[in-house]
This record gives sequence, structure tokens and C-alpha cells, in this order.
Amino acid sequence: MHRLMRHRGHEVVIHGRDGRMFRGVMDGVDPPRGVFIRDGFGRRRFFSFVFVAAIFSFRGRRRIF
Repeated sequence: MHRLMRHRGHEVVIHGRDGRMFRGVMDGVDPPRGVFIRDGFGRRRFFSFVFVAAIFSFRGRRRIF
């Protein structure tokens, strides 16, 4: 099991390499490619690991990637 999968269902913040910030609920992980989150509008969005600079969990405000 990928270590990010234990955060599935938790609220997360994704900081992109270009400085943008995305909030949502961790929905799934595709280990070689990236992560899926559900945003506030119910859409499922994919973020490739190339785009992601850091992922923070709202629980304890710690960095998980």
C-alpha cells in the first residue's frame, strides 16, 4: 500500500510548483503518476507528482509528501 493512501478521506492542501494552492479531500493515489482529490464542488481532480511541490494534511498541519 502506498504511504499516501493512509490519508485517504482526509482534508489536504496541495501546493503546486507554480505557487498555486488547491484544497480538497484525498480521494485516491496512482503511485507512479499522482494523486486524486475531491474539491469543494464535488469534482475529482488529478495532480501529477511532477506538478506537486508538497501535500499538507489538515490533521496536525504536517507535510505528507
